[in-house]
Amino acid sequence: MMLEKIIENFILNFKKYLYAISGLIIGVLLVEYGILKTVFILCLAFVGFKLGDKDFQERLKKQILNRLKD
Repeated sequence: MMLEKIIENFILNFKKYLYAISGLIIGVLLVEYGILKTVFILCLAFVGFKLGDKDFQERLKKQILNRLKD
């Protein structure tokens, strides 16, 4: 019964937990590595996120094939 309430609270407030964890990670990165290295790490994470998206992969493949045909 208590576990159900915890899971329900987590589902209803998912964005709050996500942003809190993201803020914690970014804060630790800033303190540990500094601004430039943190920005670099976040850029690489974003690129990895985009490359992992199936729709983005398909569009990228189509663009590459179209440019190779030309």
